[in-house]
Amino acid sequence: MSIATPPSPWRTRAAIPGLVAAEAISVIGGRMSFLAIPWLVLVTTGSPVKVGVVAGAETLAYVLSGVLAAPLQDRIGARATSLLSDVGSAVVMGAIALTGQLGFGVLIVLSSLAGALRAQADRSKNNLLKPLMDAAGTDFTRVSAAREGVLRTSGLIGASVGGVAIAAFGAIGAIWVDAASFLIGAALVAFFVPDPARKDGEPKKPAPAEPYLTALRGGFTYFTQEPLLRAVTGMLFFTNLFNQASAVVFVPMWVLTVLDSPVALGSVAAAYAIGMIVGSVVFATLAPYLPRYSALVFGYFVGGAPRFLVFALSDNLTVIVAVTFISGMVMCSVNPTVGAVIYQRVPGPMLARAGGIIMAVAMAGIPLGGVLAGLVVERLGFVNGVLLSSLLYFAVTLTPVIRHRVWRELNDAGARGPTADPAVALPRGYALAATALGPRVTLRYTDGEWTLHARSGLRRLAPRRVLRAKTAAHALAQLDAPAVHEAVRELARHEHDGAGREAARLRADLARMEFAMSQINVGLRPTHLP
Repeated sequence: MSIATPPSPWRTRAAIPGLVAAEAISVIGGRMSFLAIPWLVLVTTGSPVKVGVVAGAETLAYVLSGVLAAPLQDRIGARATSLLSDVGSAVVMGAIALTGQLGFGVLIVLSSLAGALRAQADRSKNNLLKPLMDAAGTDFTRVSAAREGVLRTSGLIGASVGGVAIAAFGAIGAIWVDAASFLIGAALVAFFVPDPARKDGEPKKPAPAEPYLTALRGGFTYFTQEPLLRAVTGMLFFTNLFNQASAVVFVPMWVLTVLDSPVALGSVAAAYAIGMIVGSVVFATLAPYLPRYSALVFGYFVGGAPRFLVFALSDNLTVIVAVTFISGMVMCSVNPTVGAVIYQRVPGPMLARAGGIIMAVAMAGIPLGGVLAGLVVERLGFVNGVLLSSLLYFAVTLTPVIRHRVWRELNDAGARGPTADPAVALPRGYALAATALGPRVTLRYTDGEWTLHARSGLRRLAPRRVLRAKTAAHALAQLDAPAVHEAVRELARHEHDGAGREAARLRADLARMEFAMSQINVGLRPTHLP
């Protein structure tokens, strides 16, 4: 039996950045093809309907593949699936560039195949992240937040580069660039990401192959038995629905009716994206010290309905951009929190299947969002439609509060603080965040009473408790801090002196009372006449 060589330390450290870099390059290429393929259809057929058909075929294949091909990914392995899907996607994109102009039917087939392979490439990389984080001992929420920021930035870059590439090389040239991006992603995974199936240099024994339908049914059974996953997935469905309604109906209509400027359209979209990027950087630093439930609820309340409501209340672009930017910043807590909970809640053997189901349900809200928003605006008018949507979105965001018993399990997913090699100092930001938001136990003396408080971030660990002076003194005596001991002794002396003064005062008061009583008694004595 051959023994595999364990990955070198530098490769272990580079695995997560390498995987995220591969995803980022794939996102850039995907954004380019997202613009290039519809442009190719439009210039070759001149039909907007056919543009929608091709885009719909790719999206439908993406969603179905994420669910139906998950058991196959379990058999092949996440790393092998990622490599095969990336290489296959490069081949399919090349085929679109070579044959996409030959016929509309060929383009639909190739676009569907591209969507199916892209789903497997995305899901397999997503599933690879869990064993890498386990091996590195890093915080799931922090990595998810940092990854979210990188992917958002890549999407912004891809949209910008896509337009330039189409202008410079044409739609066919941009599709070739997308094909190259898949090959670069495959190379990064092959070089940087070790196979999670191999541990300590020993090849992992393959598990018995589970029948396809049994494995598929097992994924649905597991999903239906997890109330938190069902609740999170339902929220993602509505979030995507409302986000799509805003992106394709509300924002364009506001820009058209108020400013009639495509520049404003880009400004609103960029404000939200930049807000998400900035928020992801901040949240990645603070994530291990924040209660997940509170962070998610705050993100939905501040970044949800207000982002829609402002379009019905203001005609000022500056106000719209500011509110959109702030909404993007606070909403950055949602996806990393959900992603971290999925990583920690779902067992490794179920990750591909459960993740595919979650993705399918969450994405189902995207095609509905634009259609429903269009119908609402058509029937009620723009302002009334936005007001109704804002009210509905706010009602949806109340779900984590109403069903708090289920949603509070977000805090129980086993969050860990950051760990690092003892020889390498942590960044200063870790210490600052730990001091401000980490666990805090406070022993306080006020008005002759010792009290104990315990908090972690915004979460109270124990209610305020009154301690006996002897218990507090015993606890402080355990500290190797002479200054603290001296302060306690000084406090004891002050209390002793104060008690002596109070006792002297009471004795004086008692003496005065006794004298007064004696005078009263003298006055009450009977007088005997001679």
